[in-house]
Amino acid sequence: MNFEYTEDDKKFIEEFRRFCEKEIGPFAEEIDEKGEIPRSHFKKLADMGYTGMLVPEEFGGTNLGYLKTVYAQEILAEYCGATFFSVGASCGLMGLPLLEFGTKEQIQKYIPSLMSGEKIGCLGVTEPDAGSDVANIKSVARRKNGKLLLNGQKTYITNAPIADFATVLADYQEEDGKSYGLTAFLIETNRKGVSKGKPMKKMGLKGSPTGELFFEDVEVYDSDILGRRGRGFMIIMDAFNRERLSLGAYCVGTMAACLAETRKFSRTRKTFGRPIYKHQSVAFMLADMLIKYEASRVLLHETAWMMDEYSSKKKSVKHTHNGYPVDLTSRTAELKLMASTYAREVCNNAVQIHGGAGYMEEYKVARLYRDIKIGEIGGGTSEIQKQIVAHSEAKRIK
Repeated sequence: MNFEYTEDDKKFIEEFRRFCEKEIGPFAEEIDEKGEIPRSHFKKLADMGYTGMLVPEEFGGTNLGYLKTVYAQEILAEYCGATFFSVGASCGLMGLPLLEFGTKEQIQKYIPSLMSGEKIGCLGVTEPDAGSDVANIKSVARRKNGKLLLNGQKTYITNAPIADFATVLADYQEEDGKSYGLTAFLIETNRKGVSKGKPMKKMGLKGSPTGELFFEDVEVYDSDILGRRGRGFMIIMDAFNRERLSLGAYCVGTMAACLAETRKFSRTRKTFGRPIYKHQSVAFMLADMLIKYEASRVLLHETAWMMDEYSSKKKSVKHTHNGYPVDLTSRTAELKLMASTYAREVCNNAVQIHGGAGYMEEYKVARLYRDIKIGEIGGGTSEIQKQIVAHSEAKRIK
């Protein structure tokens, strides 16, 4: 494994960082205060090629692979977590499963406008009584008088208040109640019977809108099905593996931001006649932050490399779980668990080193501290990640 940057990589990273410094970072506080992300951010990131890094060239992407993608994701997360999440939900959580499992017609219908930033997508899985327990989903698409009607409610959906499209997970049933299992449906949010709830008030990532979608006798068709009838659970689990890789990048990028802010503050803030970084207690906290950042980054890059390897050899892989080799499913869970835990601790140290200033909204670390908690919840809670890793380890022990 070689994670050294090529000259092309270095050029891309430098260009993307300059873009984020100019076009994303300066607006992060305003986005947080207003609780609204500009739609222009989607378009600007698309123009930079960010949204198409995992998209095949035949559909307008650059197909650069997972490793180069996480390089860019780290940088974007460093400058604005809210933008990272909203663009990721649109192009990642909705867009990538479409590319993997969609028909040619579905891809042509949705992918160009999603990847160009013209339209915004979202993924509707969680319900009031079904979060980590996906199998307990109550939303149902049931055939009635020759029509397939979707009814149900989805909640805690990133981009729901502003989404044009949604991938929705629901049970597919015949008129007699026979179930074919959870199925993923592609739905325009302006379709009759679809309604949106108000944006939810959140602890962090306030600029990335979260909300609910309601479905009342929404007519859906077999042509709206992503993949095959009854294969929705597998498709969503596949999406979650990619999401965990992205969340690892988000956590690493947030840690990088905390380190940068804290180094700057510790040089200028003085106590007892000298900069605070010269005090052993602060120096030890900085060392702890650096170690956790670098350890998480190594695991992130290794996991991304593994996913690139898997993608190139996908057809020859025989022993899989939810579409991924068992060790890779466990690895994405390990990455997400470790990076999110460490990121919370790094953010905590950043605020602590800032002291009273860290508790003030005018300092960036206060926002980073609020924003990072989602890392231990989104894409499956830390407890779910431990369950995945424990299950994989038990299979090795047998």
